[in-house]
Amino acid sequence: MSAYLWTMSAGSALIFALYGLRCAKAVRLPELHTRAWRTALLSFVFAVLFGTVLGRIGYAVLTQELDFEYDGIEALAYLLDFVEFGTPHVSFFCAAVGVCLGVLLANRLTRKDTVFAGMDAFAPFGALLAAMFRLGELFFKIYGLGRTLPENSPLAFFPFAVRLTDAGGYESWRWAVCVLSALFALVWAAVAFFRFRSRGRTGFSFSAALFYLALPQILCESLRTTGIMWLFVHAEQLLCAVVLLFVMLFWILKSGKGLPFPRRWWPLGALLLGVGLLVAVEFAIDGKIFNFRLSVSYIIMCAVLAGIGFAGAAAAKRWNREETR
Repeated sequence: MSAYLWTMSAGSALIFALYGLRCAKAVRLPELHTRAWRTALLSFVFAVLFGTVLGRIGYAVLTQELDFEYDGIEALAYLLDFVEFGTPHVSFFCAAVGVCLGVLLANRLTRKDTVFAGMDAFAPFGALLAAMFRLGELFFKIYGLGRTLPENSPLAFFPFAVRLTDAGGYESWRWAVCVLSALFALVWAAVAFFRFRSRGRTGFSFSAALFYLALPQILCESLRTTGIMWLFVHAEQLLCAVVLLFVMLFWILKSGKGLPFPRRWWPLGALLLGVGLLVAVEFAIDGKIFNFRLSVSYIIMCAVLAGIGFAGAAAAKRWNREETR
């Protein structure tokens, strides 16, 4: 646990230092450099505070493990119990929300005139943070892993899989889902940094990061064998779908006001249809409907997610194009 804390703390400090460097380079006046570094420092402090608190409280609420009949000391002791039996008692989604709120507050306090420009600048570094913490799940044994691979599988090696040894000495290889999650985040970090660095309207890079970081997590959460479960669905899958819905609505409501109803709203229709198909696929994976092979179900899920991504790209491009004319 101490190795995990030291690694994540050092990595987070480095990423926020890079965020400060980017903010400082973005301003031309030397007197504004101090403000940029102050923004990065406050962002780091608030992100750690809000991310930790919301991540822990979010886990307690989503799992309904917190008995609100506890007195103050017992409830506080429960909330301070971040890890039990090698499993982190923190909601990654809620922690990510806390980090975003922390960075938003820091920008609001230090650069009121360019708050969302600061969030755009943070987008690739937020993705780097997500990738780092996903890889950090390797510290927690089975947490962050998927199903067991078949014996003699050609993919039974890292980074595709992680070998585990149980108490009886039996060895097995499990899918390294946390590595896949980190890979998606790293890809988006590269896209946000190099592709959107000098183009797009204010808020475009950050809103796109929210959408395209949440999108693949629906697949990754489905592949996990641990996590916050509501019946047979991972709670954070549903929360990611809510993020997709809100970002899509934002893009649509801010653009295409003169277009016919079908042309303006078809991306939302595609998203809702995709969510319905994803629910059906989860039923199939759970064996409640159809009789697909597991691999077929996940191929269908990837195809549906790709369709949602295409619809999101169309809505985002229209909003960005109209606002930058």
